[in-house]
Order: sequence, then structure tokens, then C-alpha cells
Amino acid sequence: MTRDPFRYIPDVVRVVLLALVLMVTAHAQNVFFREACDSANFSARGWYDNDRIVISGSEHIPGSAASLEFRFLKGATTPTTGGGVRRLFAPSDSVYVSYWVKYSANWEGSNRPYHPHEFHLLTNIDSRWIGPAATHLTTYIEQNEGRPLLAIQDALNIDAGRIGQDLSTITEQRAVAGCNGTSDRYPAGDCYRAGADYRNGKVWHAPRVCFGDSGGTYNKNDWHFVEAFFKLNTIVGGKGVPDGVVRYWFDGAVMIDAPDVMLRTGALPGMSFNQFMIAPYIGDGSPVEQTMWVDEITVADTRPRSTYTHHTDPAPLPQFAQNHPNPFSGSTRIRYTLPAASTVTLVVHDQLGRIVHTLVDTQQPAGDHYFDFNIQTDASPLANGLYLLRLSTSHGRSTRVMAVCR
Repeated sequence: MTRDPFRYIPDVVRVVLLALVLMVTAHAQNVFFREACDSANFSARGWYDNDRIVISGSEHIPGSAASLEFRFLKGATTPTTGGGVRRLFAPSDSVYVSYWVKYSANWEGSNRPYHPHEFHLLTNIDSRWIGPAATHLTTYIEQNEGRPLLAIQDALNIDAGRIGQDLSTITEQRAVAGCNGTSDRYPAGDCYRAGADYRNGKVWHAPRVCFGDSGGTYNKNDWHFVEAFFKLNTIVGGKGVPDGVVRYWFDGAVMIDAPDVMLRTGALPGMSFNQFMIAPYIGDGSPVEQTMWVDEITVADTRPRSTYTHHTDPAPLPQFAQNHPNPFSGSTRIRYTLPAASTVTLVVHDQLGRIVHTLVDTQQPAGDHYFDFNIQTDASPLANGLYLLRLSTSHGRSTRVMAVCR
């Protein structure tokens, strides 16, 4: 039987110690692999499924010798190099991907609100050779019409006999990316036919075009640093808990920040990410001859503390003070400072990641703000224990540990 190591300590001290343990357990980044993209013979470095990858010695970031080149001919669905190239890594519940990318001055993408697909993460539930469109979970890192997006699909989990039904409270044998309802606080994803089968897809878009035609910060014909992070949700008591994470940075600035995501159900407790795939694809055919280049790829389990030093510094993040008093028994004041006007949500989560109360959900101006939270009047009475305060804004997200001890 598992014993509580704090069971002989008074309640107030116990709660504080548990809070400290929770705050210091973050681990250093574990890098699965880095790809410098500066020489051929990719198979010798663990890449597989395509030996036609081309490197460019004329296009690369400063200090690099070369980059990967993916050139689409007009009308082609795949680059001249052919299909995707893959690399396996140690199974992990969380994956951080970073790379530098540049698009040719005439880049048009697909001229559709979908495609081109670019980068994927797949899991150990599926074969190392599986096509990315129909799996138990595929993630997408790409930009459509210049606007970054992250997406998931889990077509092989779809209950085709109950299409359009919300099965989230009925069974763990269901899809989370569409066709069987939504399992988290985000709208249900797309559900559509692909021949005799169903496909799905859930998408999170950046709020603006980042790879555009004009000069300056958002010029697609310059090198840009892209980072993405996916963390699988936990499974408790055989059921999926919506506490996964989906996040995207453009040149160091947060563009997509989606907490409380469901990426797997209790039907797949052994699921872990274990495959990275580069697979540029334009389903309707490339409207013009166009090229993208990729340099300095990193795949790890978490984002390093400092990653981006090129171009200008990113916009300042919101400042989120620790609530005071903490621990508390009745009420506590929560303070934060916004660097600019922003949509703000301030949410209380329990230790399973479930939302127990939303304190703020509105547009607020730049400056100092506070919220006096009373657990008797502002929410259903909270039991003793630890809770997470999550502040989400247009400029970033911060979390604090809040302790209730009565």
C-alpha cells in the first residue's frame, strides 16, 4: 500500500510542503535528437522511409552549412524528394519540437484553408510505417495561408456507428478529435468521409498571419524560429482527464496556448509519442513551383528555459504574483499585470486538471489587476488541498500553486 510521506505533519505545514514539492519537480530538458541538416546520409543518423532528401548549401541560417530543401513543382502533391521522412525517439508523454523555416518569395502554399501539411508526431500505438492521416493519434505542426496552426486527428479511434454523438460521458472507446463529440473545453473537431471511412481533425489557429508577403517581422522569405509542444493528458481511474497541452511559439512569442486538452482516452493508457515525421503535402496540388527550407531541428521532451535569441526580443509576458495569503482558509487576493490589452482567463484547477471554477474570462486593459477569491461565496466550498491557478492571456500563460487549509 502506498503511504503518504507527510501523514505525521500538521495540515498547514503538510499543504505547504506539498506545494513546494509540486513546484520544484520540473526536470531539465531531455533531448531525443538534433538534426543539423548540413549533410546527406540521413539514414546513418536514424532517419528512414525516404532516402531522397535534398540539402541546400545556399539556403541556411547563420552558422549553419546547409538546410533541408522541399521543392514543389506546379501541380505536385509532394515535393521533388517524394514522401515523408521519419525518425523514432524514446517514448514520451510530452514532446517539444523546434526548427527554423524559410519559404520562397513566391510561396503560396495551397491557396486553400487547409494544407500544406508539414510536420507530424505519431505514437507507439501505431506502426512505425503508418500513414499519418489515419492513426490513433497524429499531431500537425504547419501553417496554412501564412497562419500557424497545431492540430490533432485520431481517425482510428472513431466509433463509426455513433457519428455525431457526444460520447465523452458514455465511453472511453471514442475519438477525441471529432466525430464523437468533444472531450474538453474546445469545440468538437471536424468529421468527414474519406471513401468508406471517416476522418477527423481538431485545430488550434494562431491569431494572425506570421508568414506573410510584406517585409519586416512576418516576412515568409526570412528565416523564422518555430517551436511546438504537445503533452498528453493524464488518465485517472481508467478515464482520460482533459489536462493535456498544445502550444506554439513564433520567433519566441506565444501564438497558440491551449491548456486542458484531451488527446487520448482511457482506452489507450499506454500511448506515448515516439515518432517525428517531416511530410510536406499539398492535397490539391501545388498552385505554383515553390520551395521551403528547414534547418536545425530539435526534438526533446520539454522546452528549454531560453531558446530564441535571433531578431528582436519577444513581447513581455504577463506578471503573475503568488496569491496572498497562501495557504488560506477563507479568501485570498490574486494579482497580475498585463503588458498590453488582452483577453484574460483566470481558472482554478484541481490536482487532476479539472476546472473547478473560472474567476475571470474577459477582455482587460494593460496594467495591474487583482481578484479577491472567496471560497465560500465565489465557488463551491473547496476541500483542503492543492489547486492550480492558471492565468491565460494573449501574451502567454502562467501557473501558480494555491493551497487551501481550513
